[in-house]
Amino acid sequence: MSVHPVDPPQAGVPASAEPWRPTVALFRAIVVALVLIAIALVWRRPDALVLATPFAVVAAWSLLTRPTTAPSFHDQLGNATIREGDATTWHGELIGADVDFAVAVLDDAPWIDPRPSTGVVTVVGDRGTAHLRIGVRSTRWGVRPLERVHVIAATPWSSFRWSTVTDPLPFTTLPIPALFDARAAARPSDGLIGLHRSARGGEGNEFAGIRPFHVGDRMRRINWPRSIRAGELHVNSTWADLDTHIALVIDATDDYGVSEGVDGRASSLDGAVRAAGAIAEHFALRGERVSVRAFGTVVARAVPSATGRAHLRRILDTLALMRPADTGRTGYRTPATQVRGASGGRLTVMLSPLIAPEALDLAMSLGRHGLAVIVVDTLPEHLVADDDPFTALAWRIRLLERRREVRLVLAAGIPVVPWRGPGSLDQVIRDVSARAAGPRMVPR
Repeated sequence: MSVHPVDPPQAGVPASAEPWRPTVALFRAIVVALVLIAIALVWRRPDALVLATPFAVVAAWSLLTRPTTAPSFHDQLGNATIREGDATTWHGELIGADVDFAVAVLDDAPWIDPRPSTGVVTVVGDRGTAHLRIGVRSTRWGVRPLERVHVIAATPWSSFRWSTVTDPLPFTTLPIPALFDARAAARPSDGLIGLHRSARGGEGNEFAGIRPFHVGDRMRRINWPRSIRAGELHVNSTWADLDTHIALVIDATDDYGVSEGVDGRASSLDGAVRAAGAIAEHFALRGERVSVRAFGTVVARAVPSATGRAHLRRILDTLALMRPADTGRTGYRTPATQVRGASGGRLTVMLSPLIAPEALDLAMSLGRHGLAVIVVDTLPEHLVADDDPFTALAWRIRLLERRREVRLVLAAGIPVVPWRGPGSLDQVIRDVSARAAGPRMVPR
């Protein structure tokens, strides 16, 4: 199941517009007409006068019908929020009595695939109105403006031209969740709205047994046939219907690998964001509570726990804003310590390439506090060594250290699994749920 957001169109007005200006074609017609007329008069060449007549007529008619008012122009996006791989349309409407044809040129932008591929469209005016349309396909998640569009209009015979440059329009691309499905049920928490059954009795719909009546039991729970046979009141007991709180923790410290958009290879942050969207979509649309927190970014990104389709949209909007912190320019990034006391979920899923040491430290800290933790390794498989031998050696040493750190985390009872799409977390969720159901020691 997927969510297809529909937003109202975002309208804009030109950032700058010029008045009607004469073109090179008009100057050429005037010059050619004057030169041919001069030749006809000086050398008495009537054939030159015949050749000059069309140019003189066009030049005179263009000057007499010169436009006096600039046309009006408005542009908008058909949908300002789309999913990766989806497309929308930029619409531009040019209204002016003197418009004969118009041309629109979209500036090049990363992760934007225009249709046509050149980003240039030409339309002929119809009764002074020109409707311009450029298809825009986004190939990677993120919040980035649609680049400026250069619009040029011309009068008949291309005698005068008018141009404008539009303002960048806000444009959001939501990550498309990877395929994911979990048949295993995580250990439930204390809510009363989800699909999972509790290990304790309570208000619910699933029959648990029949027991004697206690003070506070509801009258509608009384089992009258059993009460008549036993001579005392008995009630039907049920299992409580509980939900699961899934706390997603995203490591956005850095982005490793090459990102080629939705149609190519994925970087580590691509994998983390899409996997987080898939897990959130799976659980939030089934009545489970999902929260999101990230570390390693300039601005703290967090979504409190909730459920439902609207909450899923909030999560996807937050995931689209994920950016690694540029410590060389800002000198600050969100520390992992802010996540420790705030995750609070019965099942914490950390998505990280496991390169930054603080990611594994955070996983160990959450595990020591009694939380069920699963670490999803998002390091892409297509990483290759750098051409520089010293850089390649340093990267190899870091990968060896990473392997040792992962073994230590596994020895502490925290599973580390690679992301493999549907069913990739089934077995580990079963193991974590079974372990969480037993007694455990928690440091105080």
